[in-house]
Amino acid sequence: MQNFLHYLTFPYLLQGCVTALGLLFGALVGGLLIGFVLALGADARWIWLRYPVRAYIYVIRGTPQLLQLILLFNVLPQAGLTLSPFVSALLALTINETAFCAEIIRGGIRSVNRDQRIAAQAFGFSALTELCYVVVPQGLRAIIPALGNEAVGLLKSTSLASVVGVSELTLRSQTIVSQNFEFLPVLLASGVMYIVLSAGIAGVQNWCERSIGTGRRLRRKHAATPIADDAGPLERMAPHRSDATPGVPQLDIDAVRVRYGNRDVLKDVSLSVAPGEVVALLGKSGSGKSTLLKTILALNPVESGAIRIESRSLTATPSGAPMPRRRLPKARADARIGMVFQNFALFDHLSAVDNAASIPLRVQNVPYGEALRRARIALVKVGLKDFADHMPHELSGGQQQRVGIARALASDPRVILLDEPTSALDPELVGEVDETIRRLAQTGITMLLSTHDVNFAASVADRVVFLHDGRIIEQGTPDILRAPSTPEFAAFLRHPDDDAQPLRAASPEPKPFVLPAGLEPTR
Repeated sequence: MQNFLHYLTFPYLLQGCVTALGLLFGALVGGLLIGFVLALGADARWIWLRYPVRAYIYVIRGTPQLLQLILLFNVLPQAGLTLSPFVSALLALTINETAFCAEIIRGGIRSVNRDQRIAAQAFGFSALTELCYVVVPQGLRAIIPALGNEAVGLLKSTSLASVVGVSELTLRSQTIVSQNFEFLPVLLASGVMYIVLSAGIAGVQNWCERSIGTGRRLRRKHAATPIADDAGPLERMAPHRSDATPGVPQLDIDAVRVRYGNRDVLKDVSLSVAPGEVVALLGKSGSGKSTLLKTILALNPVESGAIRIESRSLTATPSGAPMPRRRLPKARADARIGMVFQNFALFDHLSAVDNAASIPLRVQNVPYGEALRRARIALVKVGLKDFADHMPHELSGGQQQRVGIARALASDPRVILLDEPTSALDPELVGEVDETIRRLAQTGITMLLSTHDVNFAASVADRVVFLHDGRIIEQGTPDILRAPSTPEFAAFLRHPDDDAQPLRAASPEPKPFVLPAGLEPTR
């Protein structure tokens, strides 16, 4: 026991620990930096980049690390490049780690909910902004545990450096044993040192899991800034009229055709929405309602036709050429279209107020204080003043959807699109979202919403549009719900989808909407 304690604090072995840690951190940092680039390349849309990167990862993962180390140590001098044993070992370990880290990072990126990535794109996030503020913070939840395991494995793999003469912990233990033959105390002390180092890695991993990507830091920051009813006027969230040309539709869809494979999903759809108008899209599942909303945001490629927001095209450049993919984020940001998604698509790592502030802050480059002010006002407007610091998983489905509405409002939208906003909710939660949308409709915000609820459409919409098989079959005021002029619409009203509700004999009048003091919209 005394010999064991002696070797446990033996400076010669402690220096070996320092060498092992140097190899560990050097290879891990290099592997992460290069592996991150490789992870992006492995899923790139360009074949010329994707396949070579995947081939590199396959080869590195498929060959023994010891073989890589020996080859590198012996091949580089023949090429005229002589490195020290430590640098050679560090380079070999780093190269091996790039492949494993790339797959860990790629798995983390793929673990991020696809709906959230679509939401980021819809609001105009650039690819880099989406990666930095949506994908990576959430991907870390899956990356950190796997990376902690990889770091422990790499720590043990540093012992392979002894074959090229690096005097790390294992080689130093063997040196001592070869001199005094005290196998048990020396090797036991060496094993305990590895365990202590592994425990340190586990401690860092646990801290990262608790602190990174959970939103706790932001919640503490906002806890001292409660939302007040008199948060300020709604001048930044008023319906846009000042920059609209008189007589020009707020939203103009002209003969748009969308095709999935060999099937036409939208067939020459044309629709104009005037400023302040609320239009409800009705139709059975598969009729093209959601596809139309996503196409407005250029999330679906347009086969033909044009989409304009106040004369600004989302499908073509000013010269008439198709909008390049790299310019779509700016075009979406300039169009200022708010989107409320069927499945909420909130950013899970952000609190309610940070979700609402994300578009002004990350897309519109609004100063942080102003973005937070907009978010607060939007949350007041949807009745969530007291839930600003709650994370999405702490909210009910109806509250999450209202946060989604607040996020759209805080983006200062010209038009708000709502894609089946209540279809993912339990029946008892539908009412609170419906009431919120009714109130917004009375403020004069231009809205285009798809729904299965005929009664809700009758109570909220200025105009009802019926889609069938990718075409607009009928449209008009809500009165057409009681006197359809086409057999397709009449059949839909008699036998709606399972999620839809037939029109009642009389639709109740919506409650008048009164904004909190100081929140009256400006025209």
